[in-house]
Amino acid sequence: MPKDKKTNKNVGGMDVLNLSQYVEASYEETANNSGYVDYGVNNLFPQYLVDLYKSSATHGALCNTISQMIFGDGVSSVDPNVSIKFEEWGLNDTLRKVSLDLKIQGGFALEIIYSLDRTSITEVRHIPFETIRAGEVNDADEIDYYFYSRNWEDSQEEVKEMCAFDPDRKIDHPHQILYVKPFSPGSFYYPKPDYIGAINYIEVEKSVALYHINNIRNGLTPSFSIHFKNGVPAQDERNRIRQDIERQLSGPTNAGKFVITYSDSPDRKPDFEPFPMSDADKQYEFLSRESTDKIMIGHRVVSSAMFGVKTSGELGNTQELEIASTLFSKQVVLPFQRIIKESISTLLHACDMQADFDLKELNLVPEVVEEKSRFSSDKEDKEREEYKNAFLEALIDKGEVIGDDYEEIDSREVEYDREVDESALYGFASTIQSTGNNGRGESEQDNELFKIRYKYAPDASTHDPQRSFCSKMISSGKVYTMEDIQDADGANPGFGIGGSKRYSIWFYKGGPNCFHWWERVIYLQKDNDKISVNEARKRIRELPYDMRKDVEIERNDIEVARRPRDMANNGYYN
Repeated sequence: MPKDKKTNKNVGGMDVLNLSQYVEASYEETANNSGYVDYGVNNLFPQYLVDLYKSSATHGALCNTISQMIFGDGVSSVDPNVSIKFEEWGLNDTLRKVSLDLKIQGGFALEIIYSLDRTSITEVRHIPFETIRAGEVNDADEIDYYFYSRNWEDSQEEVKEMCAFDPDRKIDHPHQILYVKPFSPGSFYYPKPDYIGAINYIEVEKSVALYHINNIRNGLTPSFSIHFKNGVPAQDERNRIRQDIERQLSGPTNAGKFVITYSDSPDRKPDFEPFPMSDADKQYEFLSRESTDKIMIGHRVVSSAMFGVKTSGELGNTQELEIASTLFSKQVVLPFQRIIKESISTLLHACDMQADFDLKELNLVPEVVEEKSRFSSDKEDKEREEYKNAFLEALIDKGEVIGDDYEEIDSREVEYDREVDESALYGFASTIQSTGNNGRGESEQDNELFKIRYKYAPDASTHDPQRSFCSKMISSGKVYTMEDIQDADGANPGFGIGGSKRYSIWFYKGGPNCFHWWERVIYLQKDNDKISVNEARKRIRELPYDMRKDVEIERNDIEVARRPRDMANNGYYN
């Protein structure tokens, strides 16, 4: 600092004040003397993540929606014993909470409670993830105990030690903690959320919101410099002044505050010189847009329009949204669901039960109204519609309404794994067919006595069909041969690979995300002199099992009776 050579006094100087400096949150794992491992600064990183969830509109909304997708329609099982066990545990209510913890924290915790006789698991309770800390590992690098506290910020709060989940220790520890933490690079004891790289931008959105609300409440004031006219104080005094100003005026919560000064002379009062901000509104608009974009990237959102946010240049039409939904499901939702399902399987195995259950995701883009696909001009749209109608009408014209000379004896969705036994009924016809044309009828699957047809089956659990193809097929009320369906590959153009006109409606029905399937219907010729329905069934039951495979009609591919909605990638080509 310059000094007057005669008086040796300070004659001037300048200090630069850093009114606000962001300190990035730490998620370091640090052992202490209490038996557990601290998670982050002051052992409060999970609480910090909860605060981010509550204070960022974009981040919070994404966590809520994605967790709902993870939970989907809940857990279910065709095994009645497993279903009863899920009901006893109240598992679906627990999984709703688990899904949100998994998204916010990157992991979740469950309290497992055994029966009084220690023979079975009677309760599965959700424990807020932020209330659990991991104990230090044993000599085998395994965690034997976890620690629970309702409030880790309060040093006076009781900390309870609980046994890690281990069925072999259930006698001495009927209350255990199942702590689920997927692998996270750089961490051993604790997980990291999948959006960890976007935390700084979540902080930006949070700070911008605080800045604006305080500016609005206190009046809009630009940044300024302060000039003191009562001499240059000593360095320690300058440090004290700087610290006071930083404390009083820094940070987004102090936006818009004003300053009161005191002096005994007009000449000694400090000057406040504003620093004009050029295009301040554009700067904050940029910050808001940039933080939103980066938060979306952090959550691996393919298209923000999936979450009700439409931005320019993004995926927008319905078919593109379906693609985005499928990608997001495969890359984000299903891996999360896999973590939950593995945990449930662990609990079922501890009860000596088979893990026969399903956790269905929530689809953000259900069966949709048919769109224009890749055709752009009115002329092309008209040509496409004419092309489609010609194929569809040809298929419907080939359809049949089976006459009174045949009786429907079976109608079912093909269950492929049980087909061996059931198809014996249909295959038995080959042992009693007559000569001439090999006994075949209008289809290779027919013979003299039997007709095998397929009808386009609706899903009664969903709304009415919205794609015109699906609507017309169902309303026709007709049944079709396998060959006619396979030949009608141009009846619903635009859903093939790359938006092509032709694809297999035998396998993919109304296209990706379709809720319909082909249902097989078996007809027997009435009053035939060969066999009755009851007699045929009786004789089939008497067939030795090793003979049944010799009389079976070739089975259909499993995809024939499956809704595209339930296929891999929701029926989309990879």
